[in-house]
Amino acid sequence: MRFSIKHATLGSERVGTLTGFTKSPATVIETPTAALFTQGGSVLHLTAEVLAKVFSTPQLLWVPVSNSLQLEPGMKAQGEGVAKFVGLPQHLTCVSAHNMNEVTPSGHFELEKVPLWTKNGKKMVNADRYMDLMEVYKPEIILAIADGRTALNEGYKRIMKSLDRSCNMLDTCVYRYKASKQFRYSALIGVIVATGMPKRCNESIEHILKYKDDLTGVALAGLTDGTDEANYLALARIESILKTVSDKLPKDLLRVIEGCWNPAVIVAAIEQGWDLFDGSYPTKLSNAGHALTLNFDINRYSAEPWILDLNDVRYKEDFTPILEGCECLTCKKHTRAYIRHLLNTREMLSSVLLSIHNLHHFDQMFVHARQHIAANTFQIYKAHITKQYESYKLPQATNGFTDLKESDIKMNGTTNIKKRLRVSDDEITSPVVNGIVY
Repeated sequence: MRFSIKHATLGSERVGTLTGFTKSPATVIETPTAALFTQGGSVLHLTAEVLAKVFSTPQLLWVPVSNSLQLEPGMKAQGEGVAKFVGLPQHLTCVSAHNMNEVTPSGHFELEKVPLWTKNGKKMVNADRYMDLMEVYKPEIILAIADGRTALNEGYKRIMKSLDRSCNMLDTCVYRYKASKQFRYSALIGVIVATGMPKRCNESIEHILKYKDDLTGVALAGLTDGTDEANYLALARIESILKTVSDKLPKDLLRVIEGCWNPAVIVAAIEQGWDLFDGSYPTKLSNAGHALTLNFDINRYSAEPWILDLNDVRYKEDFTPILEGCECLTCKKHTRAYIRHLLNTREMLSSVLLSIHNLHHFDQMFVHARQHIAANTFQIYKAHITKQYESYKLPQATNGFTDLKESDIKMNGTTNIKKRLRVSDDEITSPVVNGIVY
């Protein structure tokens, strides 16, 4: 697999391409983009047939080992990799160690090993075992195993162990990658850790760049440990980190970000030259019964919120589509009232219809981003998306830690939350809808 830059502006944002896939030579994936997040190797709520109706061309699937390790015996027996085993042979795969969006127990580390919290409990995995798994998964993109599940407020001792463990494991991953003929058609991605401590983060970057000739790209971890607290971070702080790290990386490397980030963070990352996201955000929305309804037309103002909570009784007799003008199958055939009914009766079809819409609409956000980068108008697009995000958020504590109860974070509790947290309008960070942090 190869990554190349197709168009770059005077800023850092760029349009690139992923090409050279062995099993699909004609496939070109344009970046910036998001992979399709998977659970057990499959796109959540969608069969292969439905997925083909949402995306007619091969897509990149994001496959965490932690939620798919139970497939190993079957994949070994078949011998053709994870995509073929789960019935999605035309699609491409990017495999990572962790699902960065799940909250897992802290600790449990051993020398040169990290815990993977799987369907069958904790599994301690070292770099050799991980690369053995990659020979079974046969992915197009491999994220090197790393101890990257740390938040920005982690203590010094934890960060140092994360850095040492990740550097040592990368050494093994690169050695195995170069030594095995099975990996000659896969791309290896180094993982940056210790993001919350600039000096240690620099050490992580420097160690990864020692292998620049062997790597296709780098991934950024160390921003989130999967908890909601990580989403309370002020946007300005995240932007600063993304820029600082981006400025230290060679421009020809693919740049990947793990984590469930909202649209404002995503466009901020794109502005700093980040190319690939794990695609877990629309899955989070669908699981909560929420629909993404961003307005992509920079010349039109919409008073409609960018997230609809379709569990709300207000949609009981709303017979309009989720989003007027949306070309997804859900919006063409179904109404808000129908989906609200499905949610209220706990029908599985609600998750299917919401997934179809959210995956399509999330993909369109990147389509429009690439168009604006090519037209040199991305700054206007970024401001347009960010304004929608900021118009809908509630305040959280700026350090990311509160003892809020669910009753405190309803949409009608803004005044009480501000009073309780002692924050001002300038300190508002993430929106919250019915306890879900965005």
